[in-house]
Amino acid sequence: MITAYLDDISVGDTHLTGGRTITETDLVSFAMFSGDWHPIHTDVEYAAADGRFGGRIAHGALVLSVALGLVTFWPPAMKAFYGIDELRFVAPTRIGDTLHVETEVLAVEPKGSDGGVVTSRFTVRNQREEDVIVATLKSLVARKPAA
Repeated sequence: MITAYLDDISVGDTHLTGGRTITETDLVSFAMFSGDWHPIHTDVEYAAADGRFGGRIAHGALVLSVALGLVTFWPPAMKAFYGIDELRFVAPTRIGDTLHVETEVLAVEPKGSDGGVVTSRFTVRNQREEDVIVATLKSLVARKPAA
């Protein structure tokens, strides 16, 4: 997603990541790491009886974390993750779903003398091309170093 210096990023630039399949191990590891043992994620019987999603679903924060790991942040240009706006979890992710991320640059704003903020549409989709997360992602990006 951030694969160039601020000077070389333009509104309309797009990026498509590779895919990553969500596994049982991902859910259990994330529950252990985060302490989020909500039964909609970890209890087959509870999730089946609940009826909202038709079974267990992945943690929203897990899906977001996996998605952020899929996008490219080139270290010489990427100064910092600046934030997420308008984050929505619009469909559940299940064990076995394969996710990819599509981004589009919406704005490039200089900020100070050495960089600026790149605002991108951030869409996480599953193997059926259904949106599962939509958001606006902001990154602090460096300008090209002086020659």
